[in-house]
Amino acid sequence: MNTKNYNSLLEDLKNQEHYMEDENEKTIYDEKRKVEALFDRKLVCPVCDSNITVRSVKSSSIRILSRDSDFMIHYKEPNPMFYDVWVCPQCGYAAISAQFNNINDKQIKLIREKICSKWHPRTYPPVYDIDIAIERYKLALLSSIVKDGKISERALLCLKLAWLNRIKKDEKNEKKFMSQALKGFIKSYESEIFPIAGLDEPSLTYLIGELYRRLDDNTNALIWFGRVLSNTSAKNSIKDLAREQKYIIYEQRKNLAEHIEEADDRDSSDKKGFWKKLFNISKQSNA
Repeated sequence: MNTKNYNSLLEDLKNQEHYMEDENEKTIYDEKRKVEALFDRKLVCPVCDSNITVRSVKSSSIRILSRDSDFMIHYKEPNPMFYDVWVCPQCGYAAISAQFNNINDKQIKLIREKICSKWHPRTYPPVYDIDIAIERYKLALLSSIVKDGKISERALLCLKLAWLNRIKKDEKNEKKFMSQALKGFIKSYESEIFPIAGLDEPSLTYLIGELYRRLDDNTNALIWFGRVLSNTSAKNSIKDLAREQKYIIYEQRKNLAEHIEEADDRDSSDKKGFWKKLFNISKQSNA
């Protein structure tokens, strides 16, 4: 190997090492930034009376990037949704932060019997990733089921689990939890007093329609969107959302109809060509 090639390889190696160092420094910086965006809060667990610490994102660090049509908000990291479930590391009780202390004596007894007795104390890292967030929401869902919490509480947890799986790009589990959320919200709509899961009637009506649409049930989606548009108390912003989603459905149906028509035309043309070819072969044979 000549000196020129050797020096060139050394230069390439130097550049590569420098690049990796920059990547490592960037990762460390990002982790440090996330930690600095969080703060600790001291609580007493209402189930086991342990002194615990929970993490939350500072309001000054929350940055909204976009919103989806089913009310999911996309954030710049750290994502506050990752930290919105509080878990007692000592007994396993978990709930959405706003509902953590909303538990009665009967529910505490159920949690102690069915969760605390089987729980092994655990710790979480300073920064939560998507998998930890999903685990914590599942623990909150388990606690809600065990304590026989409101149906809307479980529906909201399922909806947020669907959103988390959307972030993870796990479509199968997104659809699974979305389907459970839809069932829960319909039951809540029929049996609970508004506001439900923080939503007024027109907003929940719209959300049910949108979940139907995302689960490919356009017939029921249109029914619920129609209810929004006929509701005189609905805000214009919610009515606009319902109109937009109805338009999407109609456009999809129009495109599907055109696609089917084109396919039928091609099929008809192919059949004509086949019979014409067969007829010509028959004529040649007879000749």
